[in-house]
Amino acid sequence: MNYIKKKPYVLFLALIVILLGFGFYKGNEILDINIHDTYFVISWKHLMILISIIYGLLALTYFSILKLNFSLINWMTIFHVLISIIGLLAIFILPRLMRDDLPMDFSVVMENAKFNERIGYGIVVCIFALLGAQILFFINLICTLIKGRF
Repeated sequence: MNYIKKKPYVLFLALIVILLGFGFYKGNEILDINIHDTYFVISWKHLMILISIIYGLLALTYFSILKLNFSLINWMTIFHVLISIIGLLAIFILPRLMRDDLPMDFSVVMENAKFNERIGYGIVVCIFALLGAQILFFINLICTLIKGRF
């Protein structure tokens, strides 16, 4: 935990390397997201570049604030870093757990549908947790800048 408080930008930079490696490994494969009757189609490479830019800006902000000797609120920093990293990994891992519907009896198909629905809810919770953590980051940043260098 002490490392997260002292150098949170290093964790974001390490995650950027992993994300870009994964994005270029996947190449031009596409990710399609179906929300009701709308399909969102984006290549993995472009999605990973976008997420890396966002996380790069977070790392740059943490680096700047800490090098200018501003004191961040510790629990907010730890919470933001952990949710940002673990939540993003959960969003990529949870869809892999979804069950496919193979020709089976009706009860197994319904059980798989309920399981997949719960996985979908888990993904939505992770997305909202990520968004909440980013809001917490901005609150931490504003409080730090108001408080000054102490």
